[in-house]
Amino acid sequence: MNRHYDVRTIWGTARNFPVGVDDPPRTPQLFVKNTHAVIGPGEPLELTGSVAQRVVAEGELAIVVGRRCRALETTEQARAHIAGYCIANDVTARDLQETDDHWSRAKGLDGFCPLSTELVAPEDMPPWDEVVITTHVDTRLVQRELVSSAYVGPEDLVLWASQQFTLHPGDVFLLGTPDYLPSGDESGAVLRPGRTVTIAISGLGELITPVV
Repeated sequence: MNRHYDVRTIWGTARNFPVGVDDPPRTPQLFVKNTHAVIGPGEPLELTGSVAQRVVAEGELAIVVGRRCRALETTEQARAHIAGYCIANDVTARDLQETDDHWSRAKGLDGFCPLSTELVAPEDMPPWDEVVITTHVDTRLVQRELVSSAYVGPEDLVLWASQQFTLHPGDVFLLGTPDYLPSGDESGAVLRPGRTVTIAISGLGELITPVV
């Protein structure tokens, strides 16, 4: 895998997009995703022999930190410490998520973090209210949402995280995943061998992952 940046820590964000009538969380809900789960564009997600029985795709914007920082004070400062943006698939085993007390296994199995390799700098991205995340499983559209719909935007997420702990180059923040279409029905996002996931984000291109 030829990556234009080194992954240090992957931070996922739960409940950061509107889903049904749920209220937004009071603070960002971060969790750590296993770096051993990372695979690159076009690399297969191998489900054969996996302990997981119900696996779903979650299309997400990824934010990569470029400079060490702590206790930033403004979104402008946060933006200045971002190396760039790319595309992620926060693959999740729903059955393990429901049975385990935490999400480390459900979101950290081998191949459960397809991640694009090239970064687009903050200054080269369109405004967030023009950036759309879409997820297709084969030809079926299962997610479509503006990045600006997130409760906590990309720069604000980095800003808040820097106030909790030191951030380092290569730290990757996943913004969270939009609701499923139609009306929260995730059945179309269930992954099985032979299916292909295509996540597209305006300005970033596509991340394609075959499932085997």
